[in-house]
Amino acid sequence: MILRTMIKCHCAEVFFETILNVVKETNRPILEVAREMGAADTCTACVPDMLAFIEQELEGQLAGNSNH
Repeated sequence: MILRTMIKCHCAEVFFETILNVVKETNRPILEVAREMGAADTCTACVPDMLAFIEQELEGQLAGNSNH
């Protein structure tokens, strides 16, 4: 279990969920999408939590699609 404390980039006021949705829709790199939205670029304190959240969500999505 990953303990996260942030749920958004506070500098840009962009929620990780919003970034996740664009990453899933476009299949583009997380940081590319985040920075395009103005997130993860000013103080960068959100980057570890953002990456952990999005990567965990994407892994869960892939596991849920498995036919094992």
